[in-house]
Amino acid sequence: MKTNTNSRYAIAVLIDGDNASFEKMEDIMGFVSRYGDAVVRRIYGDWTRKSLSAWKETAREHGFRFVQASSHTLGKNTKDIALVIDAMDILRDGRADCFCLVASDGDYSLLAQRLREAGLKVLGYGEGKTPVSLVRSCSVFLYADWKENKVIENTPEFFLEKALESFDNAFKQATDDSMNGDKLLGNYDIARLLNVSLRTVARYREKGLIRYYQADENGKNFYRSSDIQDFLQKRGKKN
Repeated sequence: MKTNTNSRYAIAVLIDGDNASFEKMEDIMGFVSRYGDAVVRRIYGDWTRKSLSAWKETAREHGFRFVQASSHTLGKNTKDIALVIDAMDILRDGRADCFCLVASDGDYSLLAQRLREAGLKVLGYGEGKTPVSLVRSCSVFLYADWKENKVIENTPEFFLEKALESFDNAFKQATDDSMNGDKLLGNYDIARLLNVSLRTVARYREKGLIRYYQADENGKNFYRSSDIQDFLQKRGKKN
């Protein structure tokens, strides 16, 4: 096993092409860059299928190797098997001390658990439908399908927009300069800064209004101040 002796990881990024959108590539690589450098970049799928053709341009631009995984037997997903085999090879060779699994399939839960048992950090990136088994098997999990919804009047989201300036100032005060302007905030931090209840914070998450991470085995939610500030700035441009 490779031991991480500095603050940045050597990361193997493995993407299940059927379980992620090509439109999220910039987001995926931005997530990875927060933790280290992507030393291995692979994307898996049956590349003879037209449904995956949209991936080709953006994956090439980001230096990903295409791994062909044809389904020779109906109902059998050789792509999942190919990804797991590669992950085990990378683990054995010690080329990476961190993995980023881009998928929303709970079948990868055992892989994430095995990598963590080997002492490696495991980043997960997937849609909101991702089974909790995979989410909690990762060291850090980022949900991909947060989106800006149309805000209805007299809802918690509506009042959040109406107080953009004061919220923005609160987050600026919470910024930690030692982390290059970024800070991890918990549910209680968000509730206190926004002056709302924890239930309201949960509603913001469920509606995709606030991006959040689920970190470590405790399954706690965390937020980055930079993500919240980006959200507030985008909302502010609409007013």
